[in-house]
Amino acid sequence: MSKVDTSIYRNSYKHNMCVEMLKEGFHKSFEELFNLIEQRKRKRLEAGVDSVLWHEKSLEEQSEKLDQLWLHLTKAEAALRVGKWEEVYAARHQLAQFFLSTGDQWLSDHFFKSALETSLNIRLDGGRREAEANCNIGLALERNEQYKLSAEHLEKFHQLSVGRNWTDEASLPHSSAACQHLSRIYTALSDATSDLQEKQNYLNKAYSVAKEGSDPMQEAKAALKLGQNYELMKDSETAIEYLNHSLETAQDLHDNELIGEACEALAKSHQTQGNVSRSIECLEIFAQTSRDSGRKTELVNACNCLGVIYNTMGHYDNAVDHFTSAYQVSNELGELSEKSAVLLGVAQGNAMLNAFKHNMEIPRRHMMDRIIDWKNERCNEFGNPLPTVHMSQPPTPPRVPDPTEPFRQVEGSDLIVTE
Repeated sequence: MSKVDTSIYRNSYKHNMCVEMLKEGFHKSFEELFNLIEQRKRKRLEAGVDSVLWHEKSLEEQSEKLDQLWLHLTKAEAALRVGKWEEVYAARHQLAQFFLSTGDQWLSDHFFKSALETSLNIRLDGGRREAEANCNIGLALERNEQYKLSAEHLEKFHQLSVGRNWTDEASLPHSSAACQHLSRIYTALSDATSDLQEKQNYLNKAYSVAKEGSDPMQEAKAALKLGQNYELMKDSETAIEYLNHSLETAQDLHDNELIGEACEALAKSHQTQGNVSRSIECLEIFAQTSRDSGRKTELVNACNCLGVIYNTMGHYDNAVDHFTSAYQVSNELGELSEKSAVLLGVAQGNAMLNAFKHNMEIPRRHMMDRIIDWKNERCNEFGNPLPTVHMSQPPTPPRVPDPTEPFRQVEGSDLIVTE
């Protein structure tokens, strides 16, 4: 066995691969691979023994990933030497996609970034690879929850792809994909801020690009979010306009979940404007769609909202019906809601209040018995008809003798009878 064979046997797979890289003249590939491994080691040490990184398997221990790095890094370096930037881009893009599929996000992010840098040197594709690279970087930043930086790259992607006939593997135009990604990012940015005006600006952008895209579902969701925010800003009229658009689109798409969300939001806006009847209609639709789609949590919410409205209007029997439904569904979910129980109890109390008051005002013994029964057994008989009391005529008193009768003159006689 030669010294070379012995060193191959003794040394690690990564060591032997690096030696081969250097022997074949791929110095840039060796440098990049070595720096990536050392960079990860430093981060692992900085994170400490209690971190997730500490228990991560080292890259140099994974031969399959090292083979991919060897293949594509050397291919990219060979293409770079002859100025074939398209091939350099393709090699780095393939590495990024490979490591994205294996869950090594730090490596996929690195190669997506280098692919973007490479794309700037490609001049004969009309900027297509630059657009795609910006899209990939934007999505990578989204995965890292860096939404503002993500929006910048996706805006560049949108700018480069507008008016072009470029499509992806699923035949989706790049311009439509850019709109969908941007709408999602703007919505995420709106969720991350508590300032209503800033939130409004992001949601307006999200709705605008969603309309430009080709996804009606995303447009309906953007309209829903925008309408909800207008309601928070006390502009119920504008809120209803966007919410109606969301509801109509959801009905066209037969999406019960979105129909329910839109109806719930519309009910709040109509109630704010004092249109209680329309609010009830929306909540009834919300309850029905939740029931049809088996969304029991939303059904509880819809029934409770309807019960509150009916209770406020004084329609206590309707309120009891809806609160009872909410209470029963909560039990089915195994999440006994104190809120549903309290609301049901209040409505039941209101429903029997008038009859109870009427009973309290009548000082009869059987009324007191009803109250005592209710206290003891919650037996509600207050609404039952009052029993009819039949009064019989008093008996004729016996005739009392008249002491003057012996001296009374008998009619038709001239004699006076004396003892």
